[in-house]
Amino acid sequence: MNTRTIYLFLFACVFLTNVGQSQELYIEGGKSITSFNFKDVLSNDLENLQSANHSYFDAGLRINLLGESFKFIGGAGIHTYGAFGSDNTQGNYLEWETTYANLHLGVDITIFTINNFSFHAKGTATPEFMLQGTQVLNNQAFNIRGEEDFDSIVVFLRGGVSFEYKVSETLGVYLQYRYGSGSQIQKSSTGGELDYASHDFGMGLLFDISKKDKE
Repeated sequence: MNTRTIYLFLFACVFLTNVGQSQELYIEGGKSITSFNFKDVLSNDLENLQSANHSYFDAGLRINLLGESFKFIGGAGIHTYGAFGSDNTQGNYLEWETTYANLHLGVDITIFTINNFSFHAKGTATPEFMLQGTQVLNNQAFNIRGEEDFDSIVVFLRGGVSFEYKVSETLGVYLQYRYGSGSQIQKSSTGGELDYASHDFGMGLLFDISKKDKE
């Protein structure tokens, strides 16, 4: 990840924390089981692709929309995807790893609350932009950033659930699972299609930044 990308990400987070209607700041991260689904020009799937374990990090705001139970979530993040496999016809070993920056918007719905515990359902829509990407073919590595089959913006739809515990008036922690499916918004002129899938397992912190306005 280059310095410019880090500055842009930090600027987005600082900007979001200064929105007038801010309620809670969240920071979360965790492990992600990711995979690719690639179809060639004849719509044939590339077989023998296996999922790989990677990581993700998100930060943003959770804002009340309809009381305490229905909230808007929005922020930015970084997500790494990967897969590996082999080509039985040619006997080649293949491996991919890609890193994307994202901007996510969605909703957080509280299903029920018991004392300091609550159960939530979440959904987001996320455009993602490639920061870096590598393909390994046997013993050779190739930079795939800018390559036509990978260069398009990917739009992810994610849904999941979380268990939240309110530690204090200003701090909460949560465990989360979410599933995501992503597709390129612009298909390659070669006719190939690339889709992503991820199972994310993470944990996060919630900081109530609206309390200062109430004092």
